[in-house]
Amino acid sequence: MRLKYICENCGKVAFYDDPEEAFKAGWDYPPKMYSFGMISPRTCGNCEITTTLWWAMTTRDIKSIADMTPQQKETFDRIMGEPQSIMVTDDED
Repeated sequence: MRLKYICENCGKVAFYDDPEEAFKAGWDYPPKMYSFGMISPRTCGNCEITTTLWWAMTTRDIKSIADMTPQQKETFDRIMGEPQSIMVTDDED
């Protein structure tokens, strides 16, 4: 399954067939890290977790969906729709 990795901090996009390869490139992403559909960092190898949706929820900056920025809501929706929301389609890549 080919997946589209999207860094929730810098917006970097990368495509991988192998989660191990993505992990070695620095990505924190399911299925290698965490589980699909679970709120956890979705970052590239250059970004920290301290500006992720997961961090904001863990530190209680976000208590409900109403507290999220548009970018955080987009990240939330993408995570909740995984893996379908990050599967590569024929017109991508």
